[in-house]
Amino acid sequence: MFDAEQMIRTPAAWLDASGEESEIVMSSRVRVARNLMSHRFAHVCDNEELSEILAKVGAAAGAVDTFANGRTIAMGELSTLDRQFLLERHLVSREFLFNSTNRGLWLNRAEDVSLMINEEDHLRMQAFASGLDIASAHEKVSRLDDALGPRLDIAFSDRFGYLTACPTNVGTGLRVSVLIHLPGLVHSREINKLLESVGKLNHTIRGFFGEGSDMMGNFFQLSNSTTLGATEEDIVKRLKEMAVKVVNFERKARDVLFGKARSLLEDKVWRAYGLLRYARSVSTKEALSLVSAVRLGVGVGIIRDVSVGTLNHLLVYIHPAHLQKMRGRTMDAQERDVVRAEFIRGELGR
Repeated sequence: MFDAEQMIRTPAAWLDASGEESEIVMSSRVRVARNLMSHRFAHVCDNEELSEILAKVGAAAGAVDTFANGRTIAMGELSTLDRQFLLERHLVSREFLFNSTNRGLWLNRAEDVSLMINEEDHLRMQAFASGLDIASAHEKVSRLDDALGPRLDIAFSDRFGYLTACPTNVGTGLRVSVLIHLPGLVHSREINKLLESVGKLNHTIRGFFGEGSDMMGNFFQLSNSTTLGATEEDIVKRLKEMAVKVVNFERKARDVLFGKARSLLEDKVWRAYGLLRYARSVSTKEALSLVSAVRLGVGVGIIRDVSVGTLNHLLVYIHPAHLQKMRGRTMDAQERDVVRAEFIRGELGR
């Protein structure tokens, strides 16, 4: 059952900033793609076949401990606003947002493990962890995979591994990513070099909401780009190593900026903080930019009385659907800007 009000009152566990390198790495996510042997891939199924898949996978999900006391959400029954709300919480993909008929979402109570049914693949399992903690996210999703696998006829080839709708996911079907904050590399104009070097090493960097999304607030998703020819453990290990390298590059970029233009950096950070504390109207784009500057200030020790957990909370709750669900009504952009500024003032004033 979908209950946005309850979800708003209980933020996802991975927002608490308890993980390693949590100031730079907001979260770690591991996704696993699986399909049923007895059905066509979702993109060529008609509604009847999608309904059959939804029933089969839903019955299996309802029998595992992971989703005990969790939520079951029928995407086709949700309004556009409700679906956008789930996207803002990083629980569904953009494809899942717009193609909702005969599609379902299962969430555990802590909202750090979920299952999308009939997305690009029949099953898309994902798990989150705070900060740079890929191992924890991998363990969570592996437990779910092990629990669901014996209950379903999973499509597997002795030659290729797990069969998926997109060839780039064939093999392990594993996608590992970290949501990482890189203002130092952006401001020092080193980000394009990073994008190029990461691509050469079979990894990719995307925007705030993953594939097809824009960069916002200097946040990027770093993930593996291939799944065939490597074990799950290899993929996890390589992504962790790449993430550590990127974190180190970011720290060096911040040190250079701080050394060369300390007063300008301090001015930028405190101006951003002042606007967030006192502005009466602020757009999503501007708010994300300001939160990014304050987060940088926290990271280099300029600001000491704002927690990373609070900033994580803001990065989710200042988006349009969250603001409207919190107020219990639809609002135009101008009204949302006013409500957003009020909400930010309240969070930073605690």
